[in-house]
Amino acid sequence: MYIIIVGCGRVGAVLADLLSREGNGVVIIDTDEGRFKGLDPRFSGVTILGDGADIDILKEAKIKDAQVFVAATGDDNSNLTSAQIARKIFNVPRVLVRVKDPRKMDVYREYDLEAVSATTLAAHRLAEMVKTPREIQVLVNLGEVRVVQFKLPTRETSIKLAKMVRAGTFSPCAILNEGKVTLENLVEGLLPGAEVVGAVSSGKMKLLGQLSQEK
Repeated sequence: MYIIIVGCGRVGAVLADLLSREGNGVVIIDTDEGRFKGLDPRFSGVTILGDGADIDILKEAKIKDAQVFVAATGDDNSNLTSAQIARKIFNVPRVLVRVKDPRKMDVYREYDLEAVSATTLAAHRLAEMVKTPREIQVLVNLGEVRVVQFKLPTRETSIKLAKMVRAGTFSPCAILNEGKVTLENLVEGLLPGAEVVGAVSSGKMKLLGQLSQEK
């Protein structure tokens, strides 16, 4: 995948490193050459010094070939400008925008842009952590359903979880036991010490938390 990122601050640099390590073609643009020093030495992409809202700079970045454009500077107005150019002038299929002020989210949606607010994400994540026992890690929040990971502490816990599986209140996806991953016959893999990944309704999270805390 060919991806252009505008902004090589803390967010942009980490994102560029992650996408580059996954084998994507990455171009990152910034007006401050010193910020490129924040990239991992193993970064295999291209750095361009310039304004991400400058059409000539975007052409230099080969924006017509881009499948994804990410506006990740720390300035909401700059992000909106460069994102609109990418979407409306160059018709980039996906345009993602970092938003500092979550109150502006609706504005970005009106322009057919996919917006992400770090403030909102952090608040929701902290709220989830407050409501979830420390022993359970929420991997994905799908509203009424959570994909979670936790360790089975005792044989009794394993038996109780197996009953939840048979009752349809917990759906295991994978089990890690002694370094081996099990994807089939999952009830048989519910052994003490095993790490379990599965889906559970939000209404059953409290019950699952009680099981994971048993000694």
